[in-house]
Amino acid sequence: MASFDFVRDKLTEWNHSDLIQRFEDEEIDEEGFLSLEETDLINLIPKTGPRSRFRKKYNTFLKVTGEMVNQEPCQKAIKTPLRNEPSKCSETKRSMDKPFGKPGGSVPVTDTSGSEPSTSKIPPLQVNIPDIETKTEVKKIMQRVKSKLDDLPSTKLIDFLRGQIQTLEKEKKEIVGVFGRTGAGKSFLINTILGETKLLPSGNQGACTSVMIQVEANMTDSDSKYIAEIEFMTEEEWKEELWSIFRDRSYEDGNEDQERDDDDDEKISALYGKDGHGATLEELMDRKHFREIPEFRLSVKKIFLCDTAEELSEKITCYTWSDTHSDTFKRQYWPLVKCITIKVPNSKDLLEHVVLVDLPGNGDCNKSRDEMWKSFVGNCSAVWIVSDIARTTSEKESWEILDSTVSLFGPGGECRSISVICTKTDDIEENQKADARTCILCRNETTKKQVRDKFNKHKEVKKHFSGGKDFLQVFTVSSKEYQKEKHLQQEETEIPKLQEFLRNLNDRRTKTSDYVSGAYGILSLIQAAKSSNMTDSKEEVCQVLEQRLKEEIKSIGQTMDEAYETFERCLSEGVQQSEESCEQLMNKVIAPRGKKGSGHHKVVKTLCNNGGVYKPKGKKEINLNESLASCMRSLIDEEFKRYFPNEGKRGPIKERIDTFTLDTNSLVGEHPEVSLHLTFLKTEETELKAKLICDLREKKKIIYSTLSESIKDTMHRCYIRTHRDAAEV
Repeated sequence: MASFDFVRDKLTEWNHSDLIQRFEDEEIDEEGFLSLEETDLINLIPKTGPRSRFRKKYNTFLKVTGEMVNQEPCQKAIKTPLRNEPSKCSETKRSMDKPFGKPGGSVPVTDTSGSEPSTSKIPPLQVNIPDIETKTEVKKIMQRVKSKLDDLPSTKLIDFLRGQIQTLEKEKKEIVGVFGRTGAGKSFLINTILGETKLLPSGNQGACTSVMIQVEANMTDSDSKYIAEIEFMTEEEWKEELWSIFRDRSYEDGNEDQERDDDDDEKISALYGKDGHGATLEELMDRKHFREIPEFRLSVKKIFLCDTAEELSEKITCYTWSDTHSDTFKRQYWPLVKCITIKVPNSKDLLEHVVLVDLPGNGDCNKSRDEMWKSFVGNCSAVWIVSDIARTTSEKESWEILDSTVSLFGPGGECRSISVICTKTDDIEENQKADARTCILCRNETTKKQVRDKFNKHKEVKKHFSGGKDFLQVFTVSSKEYQKEKHLQQEETEIPKLQEFLRNLNDRRTKTSDYVSGAYGILSLIQAAKSSNMTDSKEEVCQVLEQRLKEEIKSIGQTMDEAYETFERCLSEGVQQSEESCEQLMNKVIAPRGKKGSGHHKVVKTLCNNGGVYKPKGKKEINLNESLASCMRSLIDEEFKRYFPNEGKRGPIKERIDTFTLDTNSLVGEHPEVSLHLTFLKTEETELKAKLICDLREKKKIIYSTLSESIKDTMHRCYIRTHRDAAEV
């Protein structure tokens, strides 16, 4: 039945559903479909027009299938089951012969002249960059291969192939972190870039986005829908946050010179309204407040599927926006939300492999949200700082965001570029409107120069990057002008430049090529496993490859040893400096000038209660652990940038990994009987090197954060003891 389903699906996909009954009457299953000849087509489709259209689709499909089914790769993992377990290999070969056909068989391929399909040996792979349609076809082929593998008995080789296909379907997306103060126009900007006018709520006076929102292409089966997935914090996490609010209020009530925290009051009012005034912790946790969101209590995501962006925007507003100026109370759930993922249809050109994340500027006081925020920042490939053009160079917040987060997305992350995006460029004085276009463009150029000059003075940010010519980019944009073209043409609004930025980051052609290459390797391994054992030849080739592998690993190890010695020297010197300046560093954090009395005591108390970290609302985070690590950081920063650069040069370790090779091509001529295995090894080598570089990037983030984390662990007892002593006093 599944074989007939394949034919039915293919005819429907090619807009020939009218032929389904005809093909079924002739009992044409998948095998028969793949073997059709011109005479068959004439009998099945008598009319010339429909037959020509079908033949074009059919020939293209056979060409893709032919190239994919007989391609040539191999990997070290194949060596073990084929060489050391001959009985398993024979079992696997017999199993695979049934669903995949006998080795040396034939597959219909298309003659280049465009005439009828001929049956011949499958030609070698043509090295072309595949288009997007090819990837779709290849995905379907791999789905059918996976389905057949799932029906086979488990062996080492079969399990390995299943794992390879599973890995092939995984991909790491590029993250663009969008930062900016309230009212900077982030939501309006994202809407305009994606060609949506009412996707993210924007433009309301007194309202602002209060949660992290990630926007990506809808790649689900319901790819025509607008989807929102809302992830809540757990009940326990919300209870812990409420407890923290009550604790701070108790401290503030006992100190007249302490100001009330408006952000905490806003959260309580948004979720509970008047019921929150004077309520106890137990009353606020009463489940009657959460009846409309059972997903919160069940710790599952709340999902909306909508036909239009406007409909989705309306549904998610109470989960995203803080609106303190509404005359009537309507329960808002944003205080409970960790993150919202919005999936947009028809956006693969920009977002198939890219995620836009609207991020609050300096993290969150809630621990779970803050950890997620730091994770997003650390994974940003690019950072966008969005600011009103009238305030870009004068306001502190945008530049403080850079200063406070650079260690997370720089050496502790993977950011390759920073963009300052100046919005609302159409907002000009009344007396300038007579010559609006000239005034706007002139101010844009002046602002770009001022931003670059100011960035060059931020040495604490610049020192973490190699600073290639495209590392800092400045865009001056107008979402309104892009939509209305009153004073500027669309190109002059620079929205198209941001779209091109995302398109380049998305890099669909490279991602498609990587996918097809990986699929090519897997299918080649299947073809190789179906051929005869050739044990003697494999034994000889394996010995050569093992020797080459040993030599290459030794060379990589030497590079790693050099890095280890370099960092050990820097850290030893840093530890000595830290010990000498420890007291001075601590006093600078916990007893800064101008901080006296209850203000000073609150800082110390909160630092000790939160493991050395204090996040005052709307102000820069105070992190005692980071301050104590600063001496060591300052000494390793330059070497860290050299060994693990995010942008510009590759660095010694990545450079050595890039040059790693088993040189399998040199063995093909001498051992043609294992050429498929060797080609698989070449394909797998490329993929493993890419994975190793990705792992290296993740490990270097952990290494960089380890300094402050180890200090936090060491100081743990001290924090607890000080907190206990302060409570007794």
